[in-house]
Amino acid sequence: MPIVAWDVSLSVGNNVIDEHHRHLIALLNKAYDEFCDKNSTVAMGPLLEELIDYATYHFAHEEKLMKATSYPEAAQHLQEHERFVKRVTEMQKDFVTGDVPFSLELLSFMRNWLVNHISKVDTKLGAYASTRH
Repeated sequence: MPIVAWDVSLSVGNNVIDEHHRHLIALLNKAYDEFCDKNSTVAMGPLLEELIDYATYHFAHEEKLMKATSYPEAAQHLQEHERFVKRVTEMQKDFVTGDVPFSLELLSFMRNWLVNHISKVDTKLGAYASTRH
């Protein structure tokens, strides 16, 4: 069972961004499946790295869209991206160094942040950008 399921409520009305979000959700669900399998310690490091890398790639795409459309809420949106990357990178470092085991807390944080960010912040960007293109 996935930790988060894609549905139309998570669509922001931009095909590229929606596809990126589906991929991020798939990566998160893969990490959750590995966690539930209990033999996930080896797989978690690379999975976390892939998730962070893809999130960074996705955020760069959103940031280009914000710049291209002169999005008025860009500064706040960028701050959210920076806080997410910083927090998940800290969690990844703690996991890799063995300071903190991989936990449901990390998965829950990523799930909650991603769903809230998509449904509250990215939908506003999608709506604004659709009026500019």
